[in-house]
Amino acid sequence: MSAIIIAHFKAQEGKLAEMAEVFKASLGATRGFDGCIGLDVYVEESANTYTLIEEWESVAHYDAYLQWRIDTGIKEATASLIEGGWDNGVTIQRLGAKLDI
Repeated sequence: MSAIIIAHFKAQEGKLAEMAEVFKASLGATRGFDGCIGLDVYVEESANTYTLIEEWESVAHYDAYLQWRIDTGIKEATASLIEGGWDNGVTIQRLGAKLDI
């Protein structure tokens, strides 16, 4: 069963374009990472927020990817772009099983 991940990135005022460049430069590697099935990026300009909706083979695959991103400096690379920094400006939801109800 695959896992759906929803990640919200709250950009600092005036930093949406710079965040887009970070995504353009880095999401090719994400899409090629072991276990990534697909990834779409959405923007809500009025809220300065990007939302990434991702499908992974499993939550474990996503967690391995996220650890790789952290180990290779994503927190530091985005510190000046994300409101409140990575720890306060990024939220990640790991959705469980889809229910047929």
